[in-house]
Amino acid sequence: LDAKLKATVTDVSIFRRLAAKYEVEFFEDMKALGVRPPHVLTRVTEYIDAIINYVEKIVQHGFAYAVNGSVYFDTKAFKESGHMYGKLCPWSVGSAELAAESESDFATSEKRNRSDFALWKASKAGEPSWPSPWGDGRPGWHIECSAMASDIVGFPMDIHSGGIDLRFPHHDNELAQAEAFHECSQWVNYFLHAGHLHIEGHKMSKSLKNFITIRQALEKYSARQFRLLFLLQAWDKPINYGEGAMADAVGREKQLRNFFQTVQAEMRAAGEQGEEAWSALEKTLNAAVSTAQAEVRARLEDNFDTAGAISALFDLISATNVYLKDASAKKRRPRPLLLQSAAQFVSRILQVFGLLDSSLDSFGMSTGATAGAGAEQSKEAIVLPYIQGFSTFRDDVRAAVRRNATKDELLSLTDKVRDYAMVDLGIRCEDRGGAGGEAAVVKLDDPKVLGAERDERIAKAGAEAKRKLQTKLAAKVKDLERWQAASTPPSELFKRAVDKYSAWDDKGVPTHDKDGKELSAKAKKGVEKELKKAEESFAKYQQKVAEDAGFLESMKEEVARLEAELAK
Repeated sequence: LDAKLKATVTDVSIFRRLAAKYEVEFFEDMKALGVRPPHVLTRVTEYIDAIINYVEKIVQHGFAYAVNGSVYFDTKAFKESGHMYGKLCPWSVGSAELAAESESDFATSEKRNRSDFALWKASKAGEPSWPSPWGDGRPGWHIECSAMASDIVGFPMDIHSGGIDLRFPHHDNELAQAEAFHECSQWVNYFLHAGHLHIEGHKMSKSLKNFITIRQALEKYSARQFRLLFLLQAWDKPINYGEGAMADAVGREKQLRNFFQTVQAEMRAAGEQGEEAWSALEKTLNAAVSTAQAEVRARLEDNFDTAGAISALFDLISATNVYLKDASAKKRRPRPLLLQSAAQFVSRILQVFGLLDSSLDSFGMSTGATAGAGAEQSKEAIVLPYIQGFSTFRDDVRAAVRRNATKDELLSLTDKVRDYAMVDLGIRCEDRGGAGGEAAVVKLDDPKVLGAERDERIAKAGAEAKRKLQTKLAAKVKDLERWQAASTPPSELFKRAVDKYSAWDDKGVPTHDKDGKELSAKAKKGVEKELKKAEESFAKYQQKVAEDAGFLESMKEEVARLEAELAK
């Protein structure tokens, strides 16, 4: 429309429809990230009357003036009345470059003072506008936030947040407007300014071509992994997004998932009536739980240090793993209530961080195996996939027995059900080593996670098999070339080297070099040495032929077979 109709576009609803499109996309992205919706949504176009009333009151209080249909905030009058302008960034006051980021014509001659800023702007051709006491126009950038927040929150506001780049002029101007409106000295008690998002160490921007959308990022990583990424970094410093940072977040998520699964498996093994008496091992773990609880609280009370709190949780996880290892070494059953206490604390803090959606009296990550399943789901719908998986496995075993399958073939069927049927059902089956015939450890997990791990294992196994095949082929080719070279009779060996020699004796030994000069004593010695080596190799070749006349052909066939296998 701008290109075709230019300034003739004046219908406000057109601008609103454009904003609505991106508003819908924004909230879809927030939902996909697991961000809770707000309980109130303010749109500037729905607050125009309130904004005009807000500006009128600031004018009445003597802190703003009208010029040619625009209204400007009077920073000089504001300061002279005892207020401080530029509370958040006093060193930035007077910087026309920073202040101009919020107004296209910040340096207009209409203003009384250099630092004054627009509360209401007279409309220009092609801009959205609304009627006001000063003529048709639109709100300034800063006034809308002060007006809408004052309408919903009122006075005072306890916590105000935003990006670090909004401190000046936006938030400083918000404060000035609200203090002028409410006739107070402090409108906001605390500001929380978040750091910028950096991509591989650089600020994200289209000019650097390192711009990535939330939807693009979510194609590769989960919302939980993104939340972990942010929790592992300081909220008020630049937050780095990149392959390395995300690999760390993915790895941490895997550690958390494994921790919960291990605890659940140990508790199932212990049973409801498991032993609970404590030894030094349990007392040590209990102390670790208390330490983690105190440290998490201390970290969060110190500038919301989520990275420190997460670190404290992983210290507790490490202590739990050590406890389980030591208990196993001493043939001692882990104490279920103590394990539950550790896992529930980790789970509760992760829930506070928005990483878990489980209830407070349980623990662990959702498996995703029954995502979307409601309470009304029938028993058949829940159980049938498991029954079908078992029935298919039973059919495969029966068919294998009927054809007199080998032990290895039968074992491969158990691997198949573990890696495919159970994975699809969200069941992690971990075989235990040793010849003791120990039962496998069974854990519930997200089928997507299990599938990705299986595919990665298969890919690694395939790559390793290919590497071994390449190594074997290289060795076979080298061996074949060695025997082919040995098959040349010594009398013919040097006659082929016409690029080095020009004359030979009756035994095929070279006498002159390529330029017709007789070989020197040193060169003759070298030839004799090479001839002796060739004679030994030829003798071995003849012996090999006597044993197996077609061995060279067999080697060629083996090389061709390996090459064909690699090409698959």
